[in-house]
Amino acid sequence: MKFIIRKAEEKDLNSIIELFRKKDEFPMSAPGKEKKNIFSEMLKEESRYILVGEKNGVITAFVSMKTEARFKNHFKLSAFITDIKTDLCHAEILTAILSRATAVAMEKGCSEIILHDDCVNSESNAVYSICNFRQSNTVYRKKL
Repeated sequence: MKFIIRKAEEKDLNSIIELFRKKDEFPMSAPGKEKKNIFSEMLKEESRYILVGEKNGVITAFVSMKTEARFKNHFKLSAFITDIKTDLCHAEILTAILSRATAVAMEKGCSEIILHDDCVNSESNAVYSICNFRQSNTVYRKKL
């Protein structure tokens, strides 16, 4: 099994949508020109990092992270993970993509990562804990 994590590219959009669709949480049709343009613009944003995990050439994991300075954090950068999906919530895959996202946040000088997951289950909750994210209300936080 070959598993790699890399920056998303425009050609990945259909596979990313299919990853969400498999979870029955994202009833979206195939992307048209407008959605493709939006995704293309998202990829160009300097403060956004979209990562995909590939297992044997198939996208099985996705993370979208954005960085911004926060008043509450004394103008230090925080990273926000708002979209996270794995094909089947394999702890190994989820841990790998979160580790890569953490490395990117550290490279960018972030002092924390705030992760929001609407679909937490016992396995993802355990992985978040192992990756040093602490639950705080409806989000998980990680100090860097």
